[in-house]
Amino acid sequence: MALAFFDLDNTLVAGDTAQAFSEYLAESGIPTPEDFLETNHAYMEDYDNGTLDLAQYMRYTLAPLTQLSALQVNDLIQQFIKDVVVDMALEKAKNLLDQHKKDGDEVVIISATGTHLVAPIAQYLGVKHALGVDIEYRDGIITGEIVGVPTFREGKVTRAIGWANEHGYDMKETYFYSDSHNDLPLLENALYPIAVDPDPVLMETAKQNGWEIISLR
Repeated sequence: MALAFFDLDNTLVAGDTAQAFSEYLAESGIPTPEDFLETNHAYMEDYDNGTLDLAQYMRYTLAPLTQLSALQVNDLIQQFIKDVVVDMALEKAKNLLDQHKKDGDEVVIISATGTHLVAPIAQYLGVKHALGVDIEYRDGIITGEIVGVPTFREGKVTRAIGWANEHGYDMKETYFYSDSHNDLPLLENALYPIAVDPDPVLMETAKQNGWEIISLR
């Protein structure tokens, strides 16, 4: 049995769920800053360029949720999945997940998006195990701060190894699917690194290393 780790955004789904959720928030009537979407896009450019300040990004994008109860946030996310994520999901990605399950592999989604989004989206995609950026709750309310090691860049390696150890797996036979050069640390630690519709940097790196390159679009 192998471990099959999957990135979420632009890998299993077409687009970035965190960005899509920010757009959904802006349209929902929940108070957001006037420049909320413009600033979000700027943060996404930083991510693409490899210069994102994750803590700052999480603090800013989570700010609208700090006025809501955990139940309100959960209801909002469930509606977001029905209204938006359903159309982002990729049929080829679902087939690939199903194939790994059929082969007896343990499937885990590991994403630099917040766990509050990753976990319910993973459930929708039929994946039991999900790792995301854990965020702080105080008295049941999101504060906007990160808790623990974030699943971002080298942090994905730390969290993946930690999850494997906790659940009694080793990392000897591991798949990792991703679209982003930000995930190179975990790709380099996987026995089977697979570039999925990769960005230009990852495409070049994959070619140089002889990694498999696939498309789920």
